[in-house]
Amino acid sequence: MTIWRSFIGCILLTSAISPFSPVAAAGATKEEDVRADIVYRCYNLIGEFGAEGVDACVKGELAAMQALLTYPRGAGEIVRRCTRQVQITGWELAKSCVDKNIAAAGETKKD
Repeated sequence: MTIWRSFIGCILLTSAISPFSPVAAAGATKEEDVRADIVYRCYNLIGEFGAEGVDACVKGELAAMQALLTYPRGAGEIVRRCTRQVQITGWELAKSCVDKNIAAAGETKKD
């Protein structure tokens, strides 16, 4: 029962720290679904370590997801490729994939 309370607490905390933005209803639903997926993934991966671990995981995933939105348009193909499996791997690994691929592409252009 304690883990379930922690899980519900993480969901409430995540929804409380989520920035409110004027988004269309369909977009808001998709954004809510993505956030819920993040919470569920974090809970399933490290829920046994407590609410603080899940909270840290959720914050890291949300930060990585937001960072991926800031990449230049030229990196679009790399971002698409790296985020195909995001539901399985998570946003932090997707961001790491993008960073490594962009660095590798920069190294290739120097040669």
